[in-house]
Amino acid sequence: MANRNRTAGHIFERDVISMLRERGWDVHTSRYASRLLDDKGVDIAGNYPRNIQCKASVNTPNIKKLLDETEADIIFWRKMEKKGRKFYKVGEYALLPLGDLLDLIGTNK
Repeated sequence: MANRNRTAGHIFERDVISMLRERGWDVHTSRYASRLLDDKGVDIAGNYPRNIQCKASVNTPNIKKLLDETEADIIFWRKMEKKGRKFYKVGEYALLPLGDLLDLIGTNK
C-alpha cells in the first residue's frame, strides 16, 4: 500500500508545477531535476526565483523549522481535512517570512 501522505505531497507538487507553468515558469519537481536540491528540502526546481517546499497536511507545518533547516524560501501548504476515512483539501497557502513578502510586493512610490 502506498504511503498516503507521500502520495498527497507528490500530487500537490505536481499541482503547484501546473500553476507555475500556466504563469510561464519552466519548473519541475526537484526529484526529477536535481537530487542536490531534493536533498536540501526543495521540492520545486527551475527558473522560478524562489526555492519551494510543498506540504499537504492536516496540521500547519512548522514554518520556522522548515525555513531554517532546508534551502526553501517559501512553503506552499495544502490544508487537508479528514472526513471519515478520506482526506480533502480545504485550502492552499503560501507561507514565507514577512520581509520576503514585502520585497515581492515592492513599493508604491
